[in-house]
Amino acid sequence: MSSKKKARQYESTWSRFGQGLLPAAVLVLLTCVIYWNSTDAPFVFDDLETIQRNRIVRFGEYFGGSYLNPALYLWTRSLLFVTFIFNNWLNGQNAFGYHVVNLVLHIFNGLLVFAIGTKVLGSVIPDRRTARMYALLAAAFFLVHPVQTESVTYISSRSELLSTLPYLFALWFFMLLPEAKIGFFASLAILIFLLLGFGSKETVVTLPATILLYDYLFIAKCQLRRLLDRWRFYLSFVILTAGASYYLLSRQVEILSESGENLPRGVYLLTQFRVMVRYIRLLIVPTGLNLDYNFPLSGSLLDPAAIASFLFLIALVVAGWKWRHTRPVFAFSIFWFFITLAPTSSIIPIPDVIFEHRMYLPLAGVCLSFPLAVEWAVKAWRGGIRTRPALGPAIMVLAILSVATVLRNEVWRDEVRLWSDVVDKSPHKLRPYNQLIYAQMKRGQDAQAISVAKRGLQNVPEGRLNFSGTLGNLYLRVGRPDEAVTYFKTNTEEAGRLGFGGSFLAGSYNNLGVAYAALAKNEKVPAARMEAFRKARESYEKSLEASPTNVGVLDSLVNVRRSLGETSMLEQELRKKLEANPREFPSLYSMAALLSLEERYQDSIGYFQLAENLEPYSEVLYFNYALALSKTGQVDPAIAKYLLAIQTDPLFNEAHYNLALLYLQKLDYEAAAQHLTDILGREPANVRANMKLGEIYAYQGKLPSARQHLQLVLQAEPQNSEALALSQRIGTH
Repeated sequence: MSSKKKARQYESTWSRFGQGLLPAAVLVLLTCVIYWNSTDAPFVFDDLETIQRNRIVRFGEYFGGSYLNPALYLWTRSLLFVTFIFNNWLNGQNAFGYHVVNLVLHIFNGLLVFAIGTKVLGSVIPDRRTARMYALLAAAFFLVHPVQTESVTYISSRSELLSTLPYLFALWFFMLLPEAKIGFFASLAILIFLLLGFGSKETVVTLPATILLYDYLFIAKCQLRRLLDRWRFYLSFVILTAGASYYLLSRQVEILSESGENLPRGVYLLTQFRVMVRYIRLLIVPTGLNLDYNFPLSGSLLDPAAIASFLFLIALVVAGWKWRHTRPVFAFSIFWFFITLAPTSSIIPIPDVIFEHRMYLPLAGVCLSFPLAVEWAVKAWRGGIRTRPALGPAIMVLAILSVATVLRNEVWRDEVRLWSDVVDKSPHKLRPYNQLIYAQMKRGQDAQAISVAKRGLQNVPEGRLNFSGTLGNLYLRVGRPDEAVTYFKTNTEEAGRLGFGGSFLAGSYNNLGVAYAALAKNEKVPAARMEAFRKARESYEKSLEASPTNVGVLDSLVNVRRSLGETSMLEQELRKKLEANPREFPSLYSMAALLSLEERYQDSIGYFQLAENLEPYSEVLYFNYALALSKTGQVDPAIAKYLLAIQTDPLFNEAHYNLALLYLQKLDYEAAAQHLTDILGREPANVRANMKLGEIYAYQGKLPSARQHLQLVLQAEPQNSEALALSQRIGTH
């Protein structure tokens, strides 16, 4: 081979590397560096219901059958939950794997933005190298912008990442089609991507509109007649989009009516004018990022902020229309922004009017204008002197955004820090306080949680019922039942005064009963102790009036009546009721619970079985049934019932712990460790779980891991005799 031919071949190979592989490698490396500190962020917010408590995700099945039931796929977001199931199968409740998948999806979306940017910017920039460099800058802007952290680091926002992937792929596919090939069969290929997108999030319904926008600006060159020539391609989309839009609108109305949310569409639309302006501000100056905004509504057409926002948005639309010939990339970004935000920022009311993750897909089109905007700004700064490319200033902006993203991810890495940040930014909203209190309770920071609850009581007066109940529970946790009684009495009295009934009132009286029972155990004077138990019984009975089959309350009532010395009386009452009606669930379960408390476990099993047949899917019933089975030596049946308990409530720590003990009896250390680790994933400071894991790892010779868990035990309980003894035995190094 001649030297010239070798040189040409080398030049061709290097050219392909420089055009494709090198930019891709830069984007992948940049994103991994920026987001690596997010991979150990915990499950937060909706992750509790979406993943941690979701039986389909945790166990891969409904109670009625497999998660592969075809009915599941008739609903949107089914593909999203399949990915969560995969994560759970791969490494359980370890958040790291979920974050890695989110990061990979974000990278793929960034690469698609680069490919799309190469086509879009290449159509307006004659120099191919400059066009590719600008596409690289645009993709980097998309990948490192701090507003994206909510979509990437917040696991439940995977719906944004996953739906954007087929969305961008479909657009890129359309861009690659020769103009002569844009017909009916091409639309069928796009429909496949559209359906995949619906498997993740409904907002992909706007895909045909963005394809039409690209076609109008860059293929038809703003000539409507050329668009009409492709009517066969767009016909199927018109029908599908109309049907999907109707479904989304009617479904949203149904959801809102079921949830009791009645946000008028006019109010929502007026508010969205201000929300969209806030989104634009966040894109330009990404400060004050907030997971849970307390965004005031605009209830009047005369609202000055809504009017000003509307006029600004209209000016932006007018500018985009004027620029369609001269600055088509700017026009594309502007109209892309409005089109992709339409499902969440129009007339379909959503209870949460603003979330940063809704900006993920809009940013994919807006970012294409980033390098051109920097170039324009530099040119204006230099007094109109033409300058291209504006590489240095763009890199400086990207560096600042990257640092901001890393810092924002540091907030996400700690659940208490995250919700403390939200409380500081939304001090008059109830939900952030609840989330912060829950995060602190999981860590055993009950004193701090009490302080937060009292602060919330001052700042969110409409949440007084919520905070009084929370404070009651917190005072129970710290061993101050007298104060718990005070708050729970306030809670029940307020609930009654406001006309609350059903499950809320039942829960309030149950909490009051728990507080009185705890108070009785603390009382030293026998008469005062009996009086507290009688008040507990009265509270439980009122709770059962509102919710007669509540297993937990039935359980508590049996316990209290036994403490009052009414065991024989209660058994006689229950037997009479069962003679009259052998299938009365409250009596069946109460009899089972009473016999179990009396350690007549063998006698209780038959009643538990009958009660289970009448009222399945009660985690408390399964738990107590399993306990009775284990006490009679039936280890495998007990394990089966405990597994049903955690399938009903995956966060039932007591069931996980008892399961671990039974697996240890069977010498299945791996299964035991798995359930203990599940507990620690939610409550890292849980003493019993850490102690038992320490014992398991010490037995297996995994001494560093054993010491780590023993250290956590001793941090919570410095005088824990078991931990001290085991630490002494295995050494501290």
